[in-house]
Amino acid sequence: MSKTMAAVVAVGTILAACAGADDDSGVEQTSDESETADVDAGRTGDGAEGGDAEGEFSRPATTAAPNVAPPEAAEETEAMEEAEDAASADDSEFDADFEPGEDRSAPVDVEGDGLFDESPDDAEDRFDDNRFQDYGYREFIATTDDPLSTFALDVDTGSYSIARRYLDERSLPPIESVRPEEYVNAFDYDYDAPRDGLDISVDGGPSPFDDDNVLVRVGVQGEVVEDEDRGPAALTFVIDTSGSMDRDDRLGLVKESLGVLVDELNDDDTVAIVTYSDDSGVVLEPTPVRDSDRILDAIDELGPGGSTNLESGLREGYGLAREAFDSEGINRVVLASDGVANSGVTDPDDLAAMIREDADEGIDLVTVGFGMGNFNDVTMEQLADNGDGFYAYVDTIDEAERLFEDELTSTLLTVAKDAKIQVEFDEQFVESYRLIGFENRGVRDSDFRDDTVDAGELGAGHQVTAMYELDLVDDVSLDDRAELGIVALRWEDPASGEVTEIDEDVDLRDIEPQWFDTADDFQLATVVATLAEKLRDNPYADDVDIDALAEEVDRLADVLDDDDVDELADLTRQAADLSS
Repeated sequence: MSKTMAAVVAVGTILAACAGADDDSGVEQTSDESETADVDAGRTGDGAEGGDAEGEFSRPATTAAPNVAPPEAAEETEAMEEAEDAASADDSEFDADFEPGEDRSAPVDVEGDGLFDESPDDAEDRFDDNRFQDYGYREFIATTDDPLSTFALDVDTGSYSIARRYLDERSLPPIESVRPEEYVNAFDYDYDAPRDGLDISVDGGPSPFDDDNVLVRVGVQGEVVEDEDRGPAALTFVIDTSGSMDRDDRLGLVKESLGVLVDELNDDDTVAIVTYSDDSGVVLEPTPVRDSDRILDAIDELGPGGSTNLESGLREGYGLAREAFDSEGINRVVLASDGVANSGVTDPDDLAAMIREDADEGIDLVTVGFGMGNFNDVTMEQLADNGDGFYAYVDTIDEAERLFEDELTSTLLTVAKDAKIQVEFDEQFVESYRLIGFENRGVRDSDFRDDTVDAGELGAGHQVTAMYELDLVDDVSLDDRAELGIVALRWEDPASGEVTEIDEDVDLRDIEPQWFDTADDFQLATVVATLAEKLRDNPYADDVDIDALAEEVDRLADVLDDDDVDELADLTRQAADLSS
């Protein structure tokens, strides 16, 4: 068995997810004529047909890649497994580690140091009343039925940080909390940065899910802007100070995180602070950062108490942001909260609708989640999507430093608005495809060039990576000179309003037949996507051996010598231990 499987999984997933025409719920349809979509439609079905692509995974004898067959009828699956066993006695398939309906929310007593070294009773409280939404998973789509896959770009990373929080507390993350694209986009990849706007890169390799399939990685890179070259920022912090925030990992960490942000801002940036509990109030009018002592004192004096009127906080925060609006600069509302709303308007859709007009006027929203236990991931993600910003989850001060110090300009400065991707596959070469993740970011195929349709936003230096799994037509060889399809990328310049569209071919020559010939960062994207597919119990990953995956991530960590990948290796091993 070769570890190549892990790498191929990531690419195939991205391409498959993009396929089809999507409705506003993010689940793709098989035609543009579908006006509505059932969220569960992307979860059901008999699975993908097997492909016959040449160039199966192979690696040096010291490493192996697991093979994952797509879910099919029980009799066919059993027959395929018996045939594979007979054909390759030394190939071990990925084991199905999670039973359907299994309760994974309670911490497991596993030896080893966790980030939060608490008693089991204390840790168990963290897993009560957390709210996530299960968007399902994308099925393979026959290219003859629908060759187009369209979705909005998304740079959220909250799902991965939440998984880290669960695993650090020795528990598997809830299946519904896992959004694979957010796992993949939590890591940096070696894409060339354009001089302005966005650029596309495409590569591929074998699939970890099925030896006959390939993964294709579509990478989008935003232009890099140095911090000293950005305009002045007018930031309005909207901070949840309700009773539910009365914990060190909530309001205490919020105060530390905002302190990090203020320390990194320029003297001519301004900061305003609104808090909310039973009601809302202005704690600090817009104040230049040159008066940072006043800002930090206001943050330090924040204290918890009362119920949670998120509606009131957003209304007051956006009102203050409108007053401080700088037409030549950056205008951001930063919401720091556990996402809970129990007074005033509480429905996530209604809350999101409140801020849509302000987003259209240029006041973008960053939502930053804190805490676990009575945490509402759904509200935080939907607000960010509708507020033309992004959603991050801060579980440690290290994560706060990454967000507000290392990636400050990406956090603040938007370089592309309403960014959308459309991939068109050629039925002569691609039998079927599935995009891995992006289930709630789908865009109708017919809306790709409708610039009134809201899509995704990218900050300076931001990357988006999408993985597609492809089932190629019989007798197609990776040595052929042919184009599998075309990736088109469309976005609006936030300053000029000019709309740009570029495209890039998906060439057979972009796909390496052997795992060990693929780029190291392609392998990283693949193993991350594979881990996410495994953690969300996607049937396409049923045969993935999570112990073999952990070994492959360990190898990559040695090769890449990167702290984030070292951490990924630790988390993957923790997931493997918890799954056994």
